[in-house]
Amino acid sequence: MKPSRAKEGKAPTSEQPCDLSPLSPEATERRVRLLTPVIACGMAVGAVLIWEVKVGVGVAIGGGLAYLNFIWMRASLQSIVAATAGKTDSSRQRPSRFQMAKFFLRWIVIGVFIWLSAQVASGLVVAIVCGLVALPLAVVVEALVQLWYGLNGKLVT
Repeated sequence: MKPSRAKEGKAPTSEQPCDLSPLSPEATERRVRLLTPVIACGMAVGAVLIWEVKVGVGVAIGGGLAYLNFIWMRASLQSIVAATAGKTDSSRQRPSRFQMAKFFLRWIVIGVFIWLSAQVASGLVVAIVCGLVALPLAVVVEALVQLWYGLNGKLVT
């Protein structure tokens, strides 16, 4: 049987060390990723209760776009960082044009989606844009978690 890398004292190259602290970057990212659809669903339900189903659907669509934007941004930034993360200056590479384009393409896709919805159902545009606010709201909630910890010295999970 071949000894594992863990027994040799080496971490696998594909795995990054994971900080177990609830305020680590990994935990922060995980909370933002989970909070975005939760906030979007809450906003969509509120829109249905206050206005009508059509508005709630628009908010839900915008929240879905916000979530996809976050996931797409994370993946494209990881590929850019992976391309440029060399040990020395001679081993560093520039990210490809495709990798850079993916980062900006997400905004074009969202813009086209909003433009198409304006052409089909003009009433949904405002609702979709309101749904896009789910991601910034998730970031604000996470900032409040970080602030709470900073002021009280207690871990919040």
